Amino acid sequence: MIKRLITISLCSWMSTAVAQDTVTIVHHRYITTFDTVLHYPVKVHWILNAADVCPAGKPRHVNRTNDFRPDAALPGPTDLQPFYHAIVKNYDRGHNMDAADNACSTADMHECFYFSNMTAQARHLNEITWERLEVHTRAMATRFGTVEVWCGSYGKKKQSGPMTIPSRCWKIIRYHHTIEAYIFPNTSTVSKKKYTQYKSTVSQIRAGSHLALTEITD
Repeated sequence: MIKRLITISLCSWMSTAVAQDTVTIVHHRYITTFDTVLHYPVKVHWILNAADVCPAGKPRHVNRTNDFRPDAALPGPTDLQPFYHAIVKNYDRGHNMDAADNACSTADMHECFYFSNMTAQARHLNEITWERLEVHTRAMATRFGTVEVWCGSYGKKKQSGPMTIPSRCWKIIRYHHTIEAYIFPNTSTVSKKKYTQYKSTVSQIRAGSHLALTEITD
């Protein structure tokens, strides 16, 4: 069994006086940094290799398990099912590390359904715009062999109990000497534009998220 490492850190917003309590959890395929005050992950990181891409029809393909649940490494703050249920008409339980990137392993598929890997995303963001970027990411992994991915959210749009619905969701992918950065508004109208129209920069993501992201250069 792979040991999960938990690091608890206290970070400060660069431009506000509000403290941000985060817990970083190392899982088999991804590392999530979860905010225990906002109740969503501020950063999730993983590496997607060509061998990790197992579409339907491929011999190693496994189906989605849809077993959304608290993270065993952080059960209290990630026990969020009732609060997602309250907003189900407008918001999805949106994966950060997507299920399709785990479709080669049943164990990995189960692990990606922890709420420490979920963000309340507007349905059209989750099911259309974000998904199209996920498809592009897998295509780049298949073409170039490896893609490194970082994503997360920031800001506050509204609340569902203790859980904050973020105003922005971001993603950075790095492959073959190329870096692509995106910032999406967490709205129902986001899909009116192509995902490529939300291209941004790492610097802009740093400014909005207040994360150092020192492992990524512009």
